[in-house]
Amino acid sequence: MTDRLPEDRLPPVSVKERRTVYDGWLTLEVAVLETTVHGERRLVRREVHDHGDGAAVLAYDPHRRTAVLVRQVRAAALLADGRGVTLEAIAGIVDDGEDGETTVRREAWEEAGVVVGKLDFLGRSYVSPGALTERLWLYLGEIDAEAARGQGGGLADENEEIEVVELPLSLLAELADRGEPLDLKTRFLIEELRRRRPELFA
Repeated sequence: MTDRLPEDRLPPVSVKERRTVYDGWLTLEVAVLETTVHGERRLVRREVHDHGDGAAVLAYDPHRRTAVLVRQVRAAALLADGRGVTLEAIAGIVDDGEDGETTVRREAWEEAGVVVGKLDFLGRSYVSPGALTERLWLYLGEIDAEAARGQGGGLADENEEIEVVELPLSLLAELADRGEPLDLKTRFLIEELRRRRPELFA
């Protein structure tokens, strides 16, 4: 048993070809990789979706023991389940010149009308590395109880129609435990807050 992560022993891989097949809000590239699969040299084709990095925050009020989330219709979810309504932690794309902290503070105001005070940075993780380049900055953020709240709801020029939802943390944990269809970033943030601050869920 070792207390260190062992180094990988995977065969080398190189990019032999890459071309952009779509360039809009996202970029879709086709990449051809040269590698070894079970001892045999192969060229492997993969499609890669890039829309930049993102950042997400579970905004919570430790005094009221609530969290502020957002509900909206997501196109991909709509195509997958016919309804498309998701309940999510506040999140957005990291704009040029921003870092994750700047992004979540901006998005908290735009989407939910809350000012976030103290932030706990949890890490920066790939969302789905089989097909997406996106890495997500993840935070727990205390709502500034002294700051005035705004309307939220997102930005019309970004075609956002967002409903602000404030829930008791105990109910949020219950939704997660029941297996309600929360997205992975939201589920992870709930569990991380519950691990760090269990008293808020009592």
